[in-house]
Amino acid sequence: MTETKTSEIRPSETRNGVIGRPVDRIDGPLKVTGNATYAYENALDGTAYGYILGAAVAKGRIAEIDTAEAERAPAVLLVMTHRNAPAQPDFGPAVTPTVPEVFTRARPALNSDRVRYYDEPVALVVAETFEAARAAAGLIKVRYDEEPGLYDLPGRVADAYAPKRTNAGFETDSVVGDFESAFAAAPVKIDATYRTPFEHHNPMEPHATLAAWSGNELTIHTSAQTLANFRAGIASTLRIPPERVRIVSPFIGGGFGSKLIAHSDTILAALAAQVLQRPVKIALTRQQMFANAGHRAEMIQQVRLGADTDGRLTGVAHDVWSATSSFEEYCEQTAVFARSLYAAPNRLTRHRLVPLDINRGEWMRSPGEAPGM
Repeated sequence: MTETKTSEIRPSETRNGVIGRPVDRIDGPLKVTGNATYAYENALDGTAYGYILGAAVAKGRIAEIDTAEAERAPAVLLVMTHRNAPAQPDFGPAVTPTVPEVFTRARPALNSDRVRYYDEPVALVVAETFEAARAAAGLIKVRYDEEPGLYDLPGRVADAYAPKRTNAGFETDSVVGDFESAFAAAPVKIDATYRTPFEHHNPMEPHATLAAWSGNELTIHTSAQTLANFRAGIASTLRIPPERVRIVSPFIGGGFGSKLIAHSDTILAALAAQVLQRPVKIALTRQQMFANAGHRAEMIQQVRLGADTDGRLTGVAHDVWSATSSFEEYCEQTAVFARSLYAAPNRLTRHRLVPLDINRGEWMRSPGEAPGM
């Protein structure tokens, strides 16, 4: 029998004639010539422009917000705050009952005087131009009743708790054998602790949305990695059937997990367009991306390895303490991969969360694998 190496197979010998042939990307010419239309570049007749004002404190309540000067500013069409935003459902419990509901739950904006994290939206200005909206936002005066917050992961480890599950539904902890006994008896031991900082989403294309209503039908031009999740989350937040929401997202200028769900730009654009009955376009600024587009959480990881004198592992333990927000839990499956990487007879993995006054953590490229492996 003659052996044929993969490298020797010619395109004509394959079943579909694709292997070994160059294939042009369908969207390649549009992108390299600058003709691909990204979310903020979409245009509709009568489009107005929104600018989000973020909280200047990280925790507290809005005691007073004065929008009068902004409302009188040239070309301003709407100043929206928690006082006049359309009704939305409460944010709900920090822990969602099922994995699908993590993606589809309501995530309201401007629905409360409560400030939960720094730069959380506290007002939206909509005007005939972006520049007019931005200028008017600077005229809004906000007085806060600031409250002491929790921001220090190492200093709050004592408050850590075990979540019901980790991302994608993986078990929080795993136990095989008796690691502690095996580690105590191991002639060779390694016990190391690592700390990784927050990693913030900042793709080349910031989060942006153009929202337009036609009767009771909503069309969203945005940059979305999962159209179904966007649609379901928007419908939940606006309290409308998903069938009335259309998502248009032909191109994504980088997502890496940050565009799996709708964020404040999308929700606020939809609400403002509903109030004004005209299209509204909103983009997060590069600065706003750091607090409002998701992040990989700060973590402390302890790795313990026990081995015999021949170098064979007798025990592996991976413990993770991860920061999470006080209002929405997210637990990256950081230690999951230690459960199967090596065949040690004794293995222990645990995930713990430390609630802080920050925005929620979210999915980021290679969840769990990137920080844990």
